[in-house]
Amino acid sequence: MTSSGSNDADDAGALRRRALNAFDLLAGYHQTLGLAVSGGSDSSALLMLGAAWARARGRKVVAATVDHGLRPEALAEAEGVAAICETLSVPHTILTWSRFGRSGRSPGQAEARRARHALLAGWAIAQEIGIIALGHTRDDRIETFLMRARQGSGWHGLAGPLPLAPSPVWPEGRGLQLCRPLLAFAREELRAELRAQSLTWVEDPSNEAERYERVRTRQLVARLALDARERIIRIMGAAIETRVAALADARAALDLCQHEGSETILPLSVIASLKGDAKLRLIEALVMAAGGGETLPRREALERLAGRLAETGGMSGGMTLAGAWVRRKGLSIGFSPAPARRGADEPAPPAWDRAHAMLADPVAAALYQ
Repeated sequence: MTSSGSNDADDAGALRRRALNAFDLLAGYHQTLGLAVSGGSDSSALLMLGAAWARARGRKVVAATVDHGLRPEALAEAEGVAAICETLSVPHTILTWSRFGRSGRSPGQAEARRARHALLAGWAIAQEIGIIALGHTRDDRIETFLMRARQGSGWHGLAGPLPLAPSPVWPEGRGLQLCRPLLAFAREELRAELRAQSLTWVEDPSNEAERYERVRTRQLVARLALDARERIIRIMGAAIETRVAALADARAALDLCQHEGSETILPLSVIASLKGDAKLRLIEALVMAAGGGETLPRREALERLAGRLAETGGMSGGMTLAGAWVRRKGLSIGFSPAPARRGADEPAPPAWDRAHAMLADPVAAALYQ
């Protein structure tokens, strides 16, 4: 008869093998992997498993913790992460956001998230790190699905976070990738592994603040039966397949574009050949590359633009969206930076590599399983 201790050891060994495979797949050619570690259970598991991966594969991991300055104990928590990193022989940096102290007001979650990603991007680029791992888990996927379903998201949004994606901040995050090796792991199984290794984590009080939609959704997920969670994962699996196919079609169409100075030219016939989400993803990528903005256009705006492109004689006067100017040029459509308003700085040149990054092969669909 196998003892329960042996079963626990087998489970832990299987978890580590799965995690190391995920790190292998996402790290790719990168010899150094950055880890964003807040000190919570998810990111602490990322640190533990990332350090194990680096030892096993002869790679290097370095970690950073962002101190937003929003809570008095935040610096002590960051220093606690640094102490754990020292025991794991992982170099660690504390990144401090000073804006809160200067503004005198409490920032919203979106502002704090933007600051966190900007600090991480600056840190990574300064250290010549091309990829940062985040600790998002299977539970985060389910929470995201429920939130986006309530908001009426289409398949693209319901697929949830990608295993590999470009940094969301611009231009600080140009050329930087984010990866999520723990998407297939439940939060509780990761916590069990942390306990087995006698590693502790901190609980952020904001995770209990019901004024935040994410917190309310997390509480709902905690009450869901296992079969309900599995149904959500299966639905997300279908959404993932749709999303991957759409990205592939949009990526193939992007290769048919031509660049003329600050403008990218796309034949109307190429846009017309695309269906549904693939068309929206291509337009979105070209708009973001031309406009240089950071906030993605809403789906309704993309659909409205796509509709105008399909109209006979449409787009005669052009249309601006997210800092981009989209106009008809004979049998083609041009995407370029929108003209600067009077007295404003000239727009930055387009970054067409951004369009390729947004439509890159998401890889690792197996990580969702």
